[in-house]
Amino acid sequence: MKDDKELYEEFLRGNKDAFNQIIDKYKSNLVYFITRYVNNIEIAEDIFQDVILYMLENKEKYDSKYSLKTYMYMIAKSRSINYMNKKQKI
Repeated sequence: MKDDKELYEEFLRGNKDAFNQIIDKYKSNLVYFITRYVNNIEIAEDIFQDVILYMLENKEKYDSKYSLKTYMYMIAKSRSINYMNKKQKI
């Protein structure tokens, strides 16, 4: 099985299946991670979709010298905290 960096590089070259493999690999753990912040599985899944959308729209921002897993969790944490901050303001 290919590692994350190889899959991401394939994705950058146009292989959408490589990105789907990354999503499949991390989805359940990331949703669980996000749920620990927001305490709601549906909201966590929405934030996960936002993380994926961010990665698709900003695919050139990822620096492959760092772990893709860490990058995804960093985005997820940031999005979760942003959600909680907005929720507290309301």
